[in-house]
Amino acid sequence: MAYGQTGAGKTFTMMGGTQNYKYRGIAPRAVAHVFRHIQTNPQVAITVRISYLEVYNEQFFDLLQENTRLQDLAVMDDAQGNVSVKGLSMKTATSEEEALNLLFEGETNRAIAEHQMNKNSTRSHCIFTMHLDIRSRIESSEKVVKSKLNLVDLAGSERVKNTGSSGKTLQEANYINKSLTFLEQVVIALSSKGRDHIPFRQSKLTNVLRDSLGGNCKTRLIANIWIEARHIHETVSTLKFATRMMRVANTPTINERQDPAMLLKKYKRQIRELKQELAMHDSLANRNNIQYDDFTPEQRQEAYEQVAGYLEDKIPEIKIVSVRQIQELFRQFKEYVRKNGGSAPAVAMEVSKGAGAKSAAGDGDVKSQQGAANQAKEAGVGEVDGAGGFHLGEADAGAAPPEPEGSAPSQPGEDLKTAHGDTKHASSPKSTNPKPAPSKTMDKAPSEEEAFEDYKKNQGQSYSQQFEENKKDYQAKKLELKELSNQVNKLKGEIDKMASELEEVRAGADTQAMSPDGIPVIDEHEFSIIRNLKAKKKSYQAAFHKRKMVKNEVSYMKSLVKQSKLKLCSQFLDWYRATYGEQQPTINSQKKESAQKAADDDVLDDGEKFDALERQRIMEEDPDSLAFFNARKTMMATMKRKKLSRK
Repeated sequence: MAYGQTGAGKTFTMMGGTQNYKYRGIAPRAVAHVFRHIQTNPQVAITVRISYLEVYNEQFFDLLQENTRLQDLAVMDDAQGNVSVKGLSMKTATSEEEALNLLFEGETNRAIAEHQMNKNSTRSHCIFTMHLDIRSRIESSEKVVKSKLNLVDLAGSERVKNTGSSGKTLQEANYINKSLTFLEQVVIALSSKGRDHIPFRQSKLTNVLRDSLGGNCKTRLIANIWIEARHIHETVSTLKFATRMMRVANTPTINERQDPAMLLKKYKRQIRELKQELAMHDSLANRNNIQYDDFTPEQRQEAYEQVAGYLEDKIPEIKIVSVRQIQELFRQFKEYVRKNGGSAPAVAMEVSKGAGAKSAAGDGDVKSQQGAANQAKEAGVGEVDGAGGFHLGEADAGAAPPEPEGSAPSQPGEDLKTAHGDTKHASSPKSTNPKPAPSKTMDKAPSEEEAFEDYKKNQGQSYSQQFEENKKDYQAKKLELKELSNQVNKLKGEIDKMASELEEVRAGADTQAMSPDGIPVIDEHEFSIIRNLKAKKKSYQAAFHKRKMVKNEVSYMKSLVKQSKLKLCSQFLDWYRATYGEQQPTINSQKKESAQKAADDDVLDDGEKFDALERQRIMEEDPDSLAFFNARKTMMATMKRKKLSRK
């Protein structure tokens, strides 16, 4: 946060000079630092979203929207107590250049005025915020660490007798001083011990900065002051405010949240894996048709009929196969009791009587079941295996899944050996379409450069011809675009010259001749200039429209050249691997760069040549400044477009 008197350099401290990379401010440096950290930490996935808020005359405005003065924004608290602004746009930035573009775009929408102490005085408080969502690529991805970086550029406090403000500028100064007074009261309350109430809601500035002043945050204040003796009172006031800010207690903690969407995906995956594991255990235990999902209405009706038949002695027993079935049978038992108008104890008594009558007849079945269990135990079921597991017994002959059609029958005993760990003769299945053997040995394989030239003349002649034709057409269209651009610029210069000549003619005339009806009369020379000017404007519009159409064709043909080039290279690599094998020599880096340059060689106009030279110079001097250079260029183009739209 930058705080101080008007004209003390707060905006320059936060934003810096956009014309020079060396004098960039804290905000561009912070953006570069964040994305440099993202590049050097690939083990985490970081999503960066950016917002830019302006507080002007106690009203919120979104600086990243076109119609920034028509926004309806309000401060809100989320479920975790964090402050957010309803309706404020958040744009995702995937690179440093995109983030700087948003920063510079917001700067062009700020409210600026002039007074005696500052030619370009910002008349509003601005908050540039970077929202970071951090997820681990290695550990669980449902844990999200949320961070927020607020870069605040406060408007300067003003003394009206020093600035000489009046009218609209005076009204803006009143709002600025009022909001800064409320900010100072909040800081005093935060630095005082035993204060229960903090007046955050007195102004929109303090309300939106509620979670950035003390508490779970790290607050840093930059005090900007004048060095002249005539501003000693404002300097002392600024330093007192900085001293109070030093007493504000900060207790930052990690804001870790659980992403509901990622948690839902995790739970679905776990349920699917558990169902697969249950199905595997059921298959090993020879248990078929086991259901773990909810019962359908038809299955519930079938369970009800089983319960009714069992209670009415129509079926001797109900075969139990799963816990879910037991739960469903209990539900249907309750439903049966409710429908038949009886109570549960009475029905249970009847069931127990029937069970007692059947006990004698069931003794033989119990003994036979015990004998089967003992026989299974003798067969090794449940015994501890030497490998650290339990024997499950041998499955029935019909329990094995059917073999897929077309698969070769296995040899007797082969599966048994593999199951017991004998992998000496086990091998992976061979592909039905084996890769053809290379036709030439590696010691006779030519270099990629030689093979590529030979391929373009023989096997890849059609791809090479298509690439050359597209490249030739692209260069021709590029030359046509250059000629049209020169023609448009020439017509624009002639129009400006004729407009200046017309102004001189009108300024040189002492008096304007008038007709009897009061209509101004122009002389023959002025009429000729006006007529030629209209003709030139018509030609300019036609040439400009034609240039726009040709420019679209150039973009399309450039994509065709790129596609044909990729097609040629991919076909060559496939042919080279099939002919000489996988282990081919690599191309020398310098030759590859020269080949790439020759393939991409096209005709550049003067502006593109200048940009290429400037970009090359920047890369040689300081490669880290390329993103700043591109963002500044985009900002200049945006400002030029807005200026033309106002005209």
